Amino acid sequence: MALPITFNNQTYGAGFLGIDDGGASAGFSVDAASTYSVSVNGTVNAVGDTVTLTYGADAPTGYAGRSIQLTSTQYDNANQILFTSRDIPPGETSVGNYRYLLSNTQVFGSGNPARTRFTADDNNLGTYNAQAAPCFTTGTLIRTARGEVAVEDLVVGDLAVTASGALRPITWIGRRDVDGQGHALSHDQQPIRIRAGAFGPGLPARDLRLSHGHPVLVGADVDGAGGALVPIMCLINGTSVVREAATRVTYWHVELDSHDILLAEGLPAESFYDLGSRVWFAGDDGALTDPDFVPAGEHGRCRPVAVDGSLIDHERARLDGVFAAELDAHGAWTDTQAWIAA
Repeated sequence: MALPITFNNQTYGAGFLGIDDGGASAGFSVDAASTYSVSVNGTVNAVGDTVTLTYGADAPTGYAGRSIQLTSTQYDNANQILFTSRDIPPGETSVGNYRYLLSNTQVFGSGNPARTRFTADDNNLGTYNAQAAPCFTTGTLIRTARGEVAVEDLVVGDLAVTASGALRPITWIGRRDVDGQGHALSHDQQPIRIRAGAFGPGLPARDLRLSHGHPVLVGADVDGAGGALVPIMCLINGTSVVREAATRVTYWHVELDSHDILLAEGLPAESFYDLGSRVWFAGDDGALTDPDFVPAGEHGRCRPVAVDGSLIDHERARLDGVFAAELDAHGAWTDTQAWIAA
């Protein structure tokens, strides 16, 4: 990557923002990891540029919905970028400079044996990749026995954690670059962005992008059993699930030893199921043979597939309710005196 670095409502879930006291530094150990989500907007063209960080609805009282300005430093690496601010973060009381470390991988604070240490790759800003994590897109975190791993860092033999909690070995990983040559991709190639928390708290943990036909699990019980696979395009609502006019994207898919449900950014999503589309991932002709073609029914899948009907209607209504509740939380009157004054 290189400058500019653009944050387009980029969401960092709980554990993906590191806090430390002090100014800009090429290396330090994170003091605390966030227990709440934040979103970031803005463009960094040079050191000293600012972006806006907005605390999520799950942030502590007094912070939810609040926005602050972060100042870019010269320090980053491929997965982390360091900002500073004099705004006091949740859990802190001292006035002074604070480090805000945005991370594509989970961070851990003091007291944890896996405490995160940030190390910049050099003194030149511009390495960090701020693109959200189709299929799955690059950067999507897949839950495995060795932790949350970016899909591009998975290897055959890794044990994926499934929705039921079972471990299954990865047997194949497919990749395909789709490039619009500076123009928006065609409608059927565009990824679908699922906003963090669209399906409920932590579901997904961060913004997740999937190809338009990639099925997600709907209606399962708390143990991940039951339910149906629903192509994400059937749940587009224009708010928390939206089509994104990207100019290029890299699609990935992950096959297990048997068809099952992976956890992508914590959201249950289908593993690769070959209906003749495996060759698409090795192609370079630009043609899109839909890698997620999903006929209704079961067709050998681990769960039935639904593309319309009452289940879809119910889930769309539920997602609207989740989004409305988040809006209510952002606009809630929590200060009695402010209410009286109004």
